[in-house]
Amino acid sequence: MQFFRRAFAIVLLLLALSNLSAGCITYVPAQQPVPTQVPDITATVPPVPESFATPTPLPTPAWGMLRSEFSWTYQKTNHTYFIDVPKTAYQYFRMQDHTKNSNYVRYALSDYDREYVREIADAFTVMGKNAGYNERETIENFIAFAQSLSYTSDQETTGMEEYPRYPLETLVDNSGDCEDVAILIASVLHEMGHGAVLLKLPQHMAVGIAGDDMFDGTYYLYNDTRYYYQETTARGWYIGDLPDEFAGVDVEILPLEQQPAMDLEFIAESDTSTWETAIYRMVATVENLGPGTSHDVQLEVTVRTGGEVYDSTTILLEDCREHDTVRADGKITIPRREPVEITAVLTGGNLYRDVIAETGVFHAP
Repeated sequence: MQFFRRAFAIVLLLLALSNLSAGCITYVPAQQPVPTQVPDITATVPPVPESFATPTPLPTPAWGMLRSEFSWTYQKTNHTYFIDVPKTAYQYFRMQDHTKNSNYVRYALSDYDREYVREIADAFTVMGKNAGYNERETIENFIAFAQSLSYTSDQETTGMEEYPRYPLETLVDNSGDCEDVAILIASVLHEMGHGAVLLKLPQHMAVGIAGDDMFDGTYYLYNDTRYYYQETTARGWYIGDLPDEFAGVDVEILPLEQQPAMDLEFIAESDTSTWETAIYRMVATVENLGPGTSHDVQLEVTVRTGGEVYDSTTILLEDCREHDTVRADGKITIPRREPVEITAVLTGGNLYRDVIAETGVFHAP
């Protein structure tokens, strides 16, 4: 038997989501806004009032919920906010493989935390209306909230060089590094209905916030829209402020679109043979890493010998939900006693990129 395998991933542990209950998100005002001027752009940390009104007592979190509490200052008004997340939801995202691909958008637009991200977006929208903020101020208030999270490196918190977090992970951990906070901000702004992109810089990540006439400062033009640079990991950076170290560097713009990244495991092994040919049985295991459901996916398998196509077949795969796995099989003919190569290419209408598996050159026995 001749056996060949090209594996991009083997196992994804999935946790049942049927028992995930809705999170509780509450805004607790600490005092009324003070009519003062917005802090100067050069300020590192906006000033905090010396005294606060007695906050409204918080309800006790329900069993099985993880609570995170936050406080920050915007326009010299102290804001307090908390979120309760089911422990099972947090553990689900912690169990996902965070190393399989560099598609950072998969963390910002996961299907499985839309309910919670939407609640956060709605809460900050209502918060802005109650405070009399306009659209820009509502966005700035949320940015101030995100910048108040503690900065921690992936090496420090996970022992890994690179560990992008889903928004719920960042909120429960109450900390993260540049890409974690950028993912959180982009995800929530997307649910608010305000355009945003991820900005990938050398050894750094930030957010681009749409606003042709709303903001000033540094922006990047993408699809005829200005996306203004937003630093995420320190207080005192406003929309359009670009750190000097990133002036003139190349920036990759990652649009917030659900384009699933797929993981392919492909096996081909001898089934039957004649004097001239061998029939090989193929098994493809495809895992959807997210974000979103993959559509119109097919596996094109080609046998080449001497640089020419000897046989080919197409295996159609059904739609695959985020974090699910589908299998497909088929057969293909290979010439015996000649150098051959099998190539499997996974394509689809909305994939992040095509996935290719190759056996390399071999001789069928």
